[in-house]
Amino acid sequence: MATAALRFPPFLSSRAAPKTTAAACTRRTASATLRVAALPESAPVSAPASTSEERPEFSPPAGFAPPVPKRFAVKDGQLASVAGAALALPFRLGTGLFVLGYSVSLVSADKIPSDQYSLEFLGLKVKETSKIDQCRRPEKPIEIYEFEGCPFCRKVVREMVSVLDLDVLFYPCPQKGPTFRPKVLEMGGKKQFPYMVDPNTGVAMYESDAIIKYLADTYGDGTVPIMLSLGLFTTITAGLAMIWRVWKGSSYTVSKLPPQPIEIWAYEV
Repeated sequence: MATAALRFPPFLSSRAAPKTTAAACTRRTASATLRVAALPESAPVSAPASTSEERPEFSPPAGFAPPVPKRFAVKDGQLASVAGAALALPFRLGTGLFVLGYSVSLVSADKIPSDQYSLEFLGLKVKETSKIDQCRRPEKPIEIYEFEGCPFCRKVVREMVSVLDLDVLFYPCPQKGPTFRPKVLEMGGKKQFPYMVDPNTGVAMYESDAIIKYLADTYGDGTVPIMLSLGLFTTITAGLAMIWRVWKGSSYTVSKLPPQPIEIWAYEV
């Protein structure tokens, strides 16, 4: 079973896009990010790269040909899966779509640097702001042990982490998983998920609502989005959001550890 380093910076974050692909956390991107880094259980997690370091330069490999643009389409045989995943939107109302304090305003074109991307509307440009840059950032990725088909894990890992634009090391713990599920029992004394370990503060805890409140107080402004603060209703809608996925990701599948981390950029709605 692989570990995964999840980054869920939400949609339209105000930060610059990261330029590295190391297992350590990187800067946030202007689009939301899901970073999955598969590593052996015993592999150490490297510290985040200093933001003062010079960014590396990248060039295409020899013989590289840019892909031909194609019209958006759903792959054959995947329509039902995409439709089922999309049902999360009406149930969760896009809770993880925007970062904390996200807002937009229309400004004149000269207010936006020429090298900075911005939507245009009626001759004006859209300026996006948030509270994220005013919040504390973890120096080391936060470790969260969870699994895909768990509604308690969804609201903590994939929604609250998105709202706060946090770097997270994700350890998949599906049913009968032999690698990280037993580790949670060893560390915390019970197989309950999600389980969070914050190496920046030394805090470790169970209980999704407690983790949400901790993250809001430590790395936010203390406020919890309304769709994450409704107790049982939050849990029920998180479960309904995944019901058409037939609890995919809940059971262990034999896997091979890739030699290098895998990064996937996405956001949670």
